[in-house]
Amino acid sequence: MAKSIAVKKGLVWIIILGIFMLAFIVLQPIMIPIILGLLLAYIFSPVYKTVQLRIGNKNLSAFVFLALLFSVVIAPLIYFSPIIAKQTFDAFSSLQNIDFSKIFLKYLDPNLARLLSSNMENILAKIVSGFLQQLTELLVNLPSFLLKVAVFLFTFFFALRDSDELRDYIFELSPFSSSTEKKFMEEFRGITNAIVFGQVLIGIIQGIALWVGLFIIGFPRSIVLGLIAAIVSIIPILGTWLVWLPTGLLLLISGKVFDGVFVLLYGGLFVSSLDNLIRPYLLSRKSELPVALSVIGTIGGLYVFGLTGLILGPLILAYALIIVEFYRKGKLDELFKKK
Repeated sequence: MAKSIAVKKGLVWIIILGIFMLAFIVLQPIMIPIILGLLLAYIFSPVYKTVQLRIGNKNLSAFVFLALLFSVVIAPLIYFSPIIAKQTFDAFSSLQNIDFSKIFLKYLDPNLARLLSSNMENILAKIVSGFLQQLTELLVNLPSFLLKVAVFLFTFFFALRDSDELRDYIFELSPFSSSTEKKFMEEFRGITNAIVFGQVLIGIIQGIALWVGLFIIGFPRSIVLGLIAAIVSIIPILGTWLVWLPTGLLLLISGKVFDGVFVLLYGGLFVSSLDNLIRPYLLSRKSELPVALSVIGTIGGLYVFGLTGLILGPLILAYALIIVEFYRKGKLDELFKKK
């Protein structure tokens, strides 16, 4: 009899595990859009609650907020996308037509000039082929991409609308003690704010600032360079100098001394310093995660999760560090709720 009950319990657990495995298989292709929707719902929840206080109805408030978000973020992206695409193709065409050997021969030994010219041409060829490959994959996978966008919007809408209920439900399911949950939430809030405001928003501001400077001197394809500057500014270790430095040097080499000096001074003294000027005003609190682990987590997260890894990478390391700290202090029992 006891053996029969044990067999039945084993079968029940196998069925439960099988159901969860099948659920994971179903959700795995759309896991990133779901996570992104949940993250953005958390980030924008204070703004949504302000809208809800004025309107009252949850559904209507969520629709109004999505409409506002569309007009502020999505509409400009749709408007500028054709311009960015055109300027990107023009930039690649211009770079391929540059005779680097002539430029290097003016300042370097002929053998070294030919070597550098050959390397530059190879690098440009790889960049162009990589870009075209990514563009082709995007076009081929467009239906899949649109479905993922739909999943993201669906998740974002309902997570935003039912944020309080979702939070309470997660806390009810959580096996952790209230003090551990509080610490996890503090780390989540600190890392999210640090990434969104400390990296993403500041990166966008620096990209716009560089675009304005290039636009002032009439530099062609300034929008693309501003976009690239924003992207490299968001990624740790990199920065806008990867754009304004070669641009300024290229202008100097081509004989446009004033424009080159302006870009180098503007980029070095103004654009790069925006980070130090704006960051203290945007970040009210910081995560306890060490800077080195934050950088490692961000880079690793980008490799594993893509853009959502900017937050997920450091967050996973922060949670791991919290558990290690509990273990180091001999307080692992405090992690979990007491029955």
